[in-house]
Amino acid sequence: MEEYFNNRVTLDSLPKLESLEFQPLEAKYAFLSSVETLLGWLFVLVPFTIIKLFVKPELLPYWSFLIVAAIAILSALFAYFSAKAKGYVLRDRDVLYKQGIWWQKRTGVSFKRIQHIDITHGPIERKFELATIKFFTAGGSLADLSISGLPKSYAEKMRAIIMDKVGSQQDG
Repeated sequence: MEEYFNNRVTLDSLPKLESLEFQPLEAKYAFLSSVETLLGWLFVLVPFTIIKLFVKPELLPYWSFLIVAAIAILSALFAYFSAKAKGYVLRDRDVLYKQGIWWQKRTGVSFKRIQHIDITHGPIERKFELATIKFFTAGGSLADLSISGLPKSYAEKMRAIIMDKVGSQQDG
């Protein structure tokens, strides 16, 4: 019978997350995020413009159009800087992901818990050769961790490396 150990862990003995060097996402992902945000705002700006120019110009004052356009631009800037604030670290036994400008969040998934990994890419991501890697653990149908904005070839290599580690941990 194996001897059971459950030693006390002090906070000072834990590795410091601040000392980790997070890998930034692909630079074109930040641009893509801001463009996608602006495209979303077109669904608001186009009807605004049609009403203002063709239907009832007196219904909407000019300043209302300017306010919506300013909000759209600010949203695109926020999407850009939010994408720039994201990063990941691939370590021996887990993968860590950070996100957030004002409210920062760090998520980690241990390789031991990973059940499977998906790589997805929509039509715009395909055009820019980017992909999203999704990590699934037991007990849920949703991804426990998703990292968007990776070069497609790197996401495929990352998946192969992690699945190899997952297989060797389950065998050993």
